[in-house]
Order: sequence, then structure tokens, then C-alpha cells
Amino acid sequence: MLRDFRNRSCKNNGWCRARVRRQGVAAVEFALCLPLIVLIMLGIWEVGRIVQVSNVVWNAAREAGRDASVGQDNLQTVASNTLTYLQSALPTTFNSTHTTSFISPVVTLPANTTGWTCWDNTANQELFTLTFTDITQPSVTDPTKMSKLDQFQIGLQVPYSTIRWNTVAQITGVSRISIAVNWVCMQDSPFSISNSLPAE
Repeated sequence: MLRDFRNRSCKNNGWCRARVRRQGVAAVEFALCLPLIVLIMLGIWEVGRIVQVSNVVWNAAREAGRDASVGQDNLQTVASNTLTYLQSALPTTFNSTHTTSFISPVVTLPANTTGWTCWDNTANQELFTLTFTDITQPSVTDPTKMSKLDQFQIGLQVPYSTIRWNTVAQITGVSRISIAVNWVCMQDSPFSISNSLPAE
């Protein structure tokens, strides 16, 4: 009796036929939205990676600036210390098991700027480029030659192609992460010590 009532009601208003036609709509909607959802997820992932690496590079640049401000290490030593910092902060990105060497910069540098590029010999790619510019005395090309309170700039550039997680085409268009920090030379002023005591 109940089945007869349902059959009559379905025939009268067409509700059952509409219900049958809508059974595959959810699957079709999901199939149409899935590429957009995946694209958004990959974009969030890539932007998150940029933010993570930018924070590490900022810290590395600050450490390089502090190291250079003392005036005891030349620029290549500062670059080597920067590599050690990056390898400890991002061990999978700046692989410590690979052999590296410091070469002349592979990027074009502005005037009165010197630098070193850390090259990964195993993967045959650039890891980063460290630059130095003495703003107070542009002719100075090394931190050990600065005078006290010289203002200088340390730049750190990392190619994004070597650190990204995504293997698909880049969504953000970022090719290099570039950081620049300004610092002041904190070398001690030269002084002399007299061997003779002043007369009383």
C-alpha cells in the first residue's frame, strides 16, 4: 500500500525523476573543482616555502653582517660561515654532504660591490651569492679594510629554483630571494701602549 502511494506521488509531481537525474552531479562538480583546489593548495605550499626560506636567509644575512662588522674575517670567510649557518638551518636544502666551492659571482653586481658565489659542485648549481658594499668608503672591497663606524651593506641572494619544493611550473614567478642588511663597522680604533710610565 505504501509503495503504491510512493509510486503515485512520484508519477504525479516528477520528484523521483529529478532525484534520479541528480545522482551524479556531486561527482561532476568535484571533478570540475578539483584542478582549482589543487592549484590553490600548490600555491599555498609554494608561498609557505618562500616565507620559510626568506626567514632563514634574513637571519643568515644578519649573521653575516655581524660577522663582517667585527672586521676580523675577510669576505670569503664570512661567506663560508654563512654556508655553515644555512646548512644547519636548512640541512636538506643546503646539503652538507655535497662538495662546494666559492667562485666569482655568477650574477651581475652593482658598482663598488664585491662578492662570492657558493657553488654546489655535486648538483652543479648555485647555492647563494654573498655581496659586500662599503657605503661610507666605496673603494673598500673587504670587511677587514673598513674603518670604525663605516656603514656597509651585506647582500644575500638565493636562487629559488634550488630551494623550492614544487616540481611543477612556478606559480609565484619568484626567481631569486634577495636580502640586504645595513650594518656599521665595529672595529676597535687603533691605539698604542707606551712602555714607560709617566713621571710623577
